[in-house]
Amino acid sequence: MIDNNLNDFSYISVVIQGPVNSYQERKQEEGVTKKCIESIRRYLPGSKVILSTWEGQNCEGLEPDILLLNKDPGGNIVAYDEDGNSKKLNFNRQIVSTLEGLKIVKTPYVVKIRSDNFLTDNKFVFEQKKYSHRNSNDSVFDERVVINTSYFRLYADGQEVIMHPSDFFHYGRTVDVIKIWDIPLFDDLVYDLDKKGLYQDNWSPYKSLHAEQVYCERWLSLLDGNAPKLTHRYDNSYKNKKYWLRFIASNFIILEPEQIGLGLVKRFKKKIKRPNEFSYFDWLMLYKKYCDVNIKVPYAKFLLFVGIHRWIKIKIKRVI
Repeated sequence: MIDNNLNDFSYISVVIQGPVNSYQERKQEEGVTKKCIESIRRYLPGSKVILSTWEGQNCEGLEPDILLLNKDPGGNIVAYDEDGNSKKLNFNRQIVSTLEGLKIVKTPYVVKIRSDNFLTDNKFVFEQKKYSHRNSNDSVFDERVVINTSYFRLYADGQEVIMHPSDFFHYGRTVDVIKIWDIPLFDDLVYDLDKKGLYQDNWSPYKSLHAEQVYCERWLSLLDGNAPKLTHRYDNSYKNKKYWLRFIASNFIILEPEQIGLGLVKRFKKKIKRPNEFSYFDWLMLYKKYCDVNIKVPYAKFLLFVGIHRWIKIKIKRVI
């Protein structure tokens, strides 16, 4: 909830990145980008609003402080099916729209948010200051970065996965958020004639990484030469898993959308917590283990809202 005495957030900029959904041009909530901008004005008064999107987007009726119309890099080829048809993903689009916005930020703190999300509160600003204990050997960021639990995977297909942080929302020191997004663009995968008739990607014949893992592996390797290099989606050796969990404990604060004050469009909302995602309780247990043994963890709440449901769902997934 907003503190009436704290009505100046001029030390924060907000980078809204992605395609503009100002009207009904996409199958999204109508006017969601406009809603995003208005929510920032309400919950972060005094902050600088930067909308970083593409040339040719309909931005009529939107009123950010700064509008960036980037040249669209297009989708990049990440795979070929057995018939040689290419598959494209938007890795470069997300990098360009995010990084170009971050480059012009002048404030010490920044929010990175998708153009189809919005704010419902400013609680994340105060949560970011609450967890002061860190392990210096594991700390890469100057301060912790607040990140959302939605699509921050802990499991995929019933198996544990690592290095799958959500890319919906980041809040922290500008220098730290830039570390996550200042990565080279991805080249198109070149078709291999020697593998004609076979499915091709960078991980064949193993299961390919999720997009979030691809991003994470790249930015983390630039920050730490000892960071894991994943050979497939479920590459979670004891050494790699321990590295990732220690990293999370000292560099992130993983919060539920309602703890952040993050509004999600309908397609991202679920009536109950996804059991395959990190929860705030999961992160708090890591914080206790690696940073502050004295912090209290509500284990009963974890079991009630996450643990039991997760155990059942994961068991079923592994059987199937």
